[in-house]
Amino acid sequence: MRIRAAVSRLSLVFFCLLSPQLFAKNLEDIFALARKNDAEWAAKKQKYLADHEKMEQAFGSLMPSASLNGSWGKQFYESETPVFDGGVNGGGINEFVACSIINNPSTVDQAIDDCGSYTTTREDYEATIYDLTVSQPLLRMDRWQRYKRAKSMDNASKAELAYSQQELMIRSAEAYFGVLRAEEEYRLAQSEEKTLRTQLTEIKNRYKLGLMRDTDVFELQAQHDIAKAAVIVAQSQVDVMKENMALLTGTYIDVVNPLPKNIPIEPPQPYELSEWEDFAKKTNYRLIASQFALEATEKELAEKKAGHAPTADLFVRYEHRDVGGGFTPSSDTTTIGVQVSLPLYTGGITSSQVREADHRVQEARYNVELARRNALRETRQYHTQVNANVASVQARLRAVKSNNSSLRAVKTGWQNGIRTMTDAISAQRKVYQARKEYAVSRYDYILNTLKLKKAAGVLSPDDLQTLNTWLDSPTDTVSSILEEDESYLEEVDDLKFEREITTFEDEKKQDSGKSHKSLYDAFKAWREGN
Repeated sequence: MRIRAAVSRLSLVFFCLLSPQLFAKNLEDIFALARKNDAEWAAKKQKYLADHEKMEQAFGSLMPSASLNGSWGKQFYESETPVFDGGVNGGGINEFVACSIINNPSTVDQAIDDCGSYTTTREDYEATIYDLTVSQPLLRMDRWQRYKRAKSMDNASKAELAYSQQELMIRSAEAYFGVLRAEEEYRLAQSEEKTLRTQLTEIKNRYKLGLMRDTDVFELQAQHDIAKAAVIVAQSQVDVMKENMALLTGTYIDVVNPLPKNIPIEPPQPYELSEWEDFAKKTNYRLIASQFALEATEKELAEKKAGHAPTADLFVRYEHRDVGGGFTPSSDTTTIGVQVSLPLYTGGITSSQVREADHRVQEARYNVELARRNALRETRQYHTQVNANVASVQARLRAVKSNNSSLRAVKTGWQNGIRTMTDAISAQRKVYQARKEYAVSRYDYILNTLKLKKAAGVLSPDDLQTLNTWLDSPTDTVSSILEEDESYLEEVDDLKFEREITTFEDEKKQDSGKSHKSLYDAFKAWREGN
């Protein structure tokens, strides 16, 4: 039997080594996999790349353009030539004149019909014609404003992409801690079911000895059945959370590193709400994107107004003509000049486009105000929730201790005949409920802290690295998918920005160590450095 048990353990170890999905993943691993495999994030990156091409297209309309046109064909020529032979073969002009005097025709054609004849000539020959035209816009205000609008829209797209990466960080954290939360609730449900099962066995044995009433057995049996159902529900919730994480990462991960007990629970730093509101007004990426979108609509309005302005283009045209048959000599023509155009009337279309663009400017201004209000609302909301979470975690930890003390007292009273079994079961249920609420409050604190930083526009991958140091994982197992020297504001994933968005500098990376560091450590360092 011992040999069989040893072989079973070795087989389990060997199977674990061959199964990469069974290795525990930390939060940084999950975020790295999400950046590589999340379809939503990949689609948003492609959308940014597609929108960026619009700026390239607008810039190209200001550059010189060249066109080459050519044609080659075969031409067929047919003509009739009059012959003045006086109607007699071999005659000449004298015979024609004599014939005309005699017949006295009224027209030249009638004279030729009466006194002459026609000779038909047919020819075919090749014709080659091509021209090369190069033009450079000199005065194109509409195109210039279109380019400036495209630059503003590109900056808006950069801000939207940065906001999308912040959302990806939140979704990664929600998926990761969602699994931990479901697993902890599952363990608590299993523990409660096991405790009730042990108690039920004890009560049944005492009932057989006549020491317990049947109502006590029925009541405890009912509570045990409820606990068994809760275990099934909790187990299914674990599977659901793991599937959600697989949707994000593109791979099924069975084991994730747990959250230790001694994580720091601190209020937001700085504590004053007004300072967080100031950050949100300056660095919330949704607000930044709406401000750039407003700039773009203003440039669009200027572009439409330029539809009334004249245009001027410098051009050079070279033309070559080579037509056979000897009718037109071959030629090469070069023309250099300026082409000027002045729009006079377009049926009111340009004026209508100007009014349309003006309405879009007003719409964008309202969108900026809406984005500002939403940024402030989210900042206030999560600032309040984080402060409440800090108090809640401490209060629920005390509730766990007090409920444990209450359970011990109730059990002692039940054994002494002072309290009923119903009291003991109720006290025991309160202990498990308090433990569950304490676990949930810690995860709520972490997620709401990340959401507060996102609302203020200061959330970066460094925050996930800080969280990663909290997890029970040695530093040498941290995934190397993320580059250590990646600049968040100058580069989002593998997309480099030509111009950095004005906002917070990158938070300093956390030094790895045994002690768990606060989410606000990096922010404090930033404040001291400024």
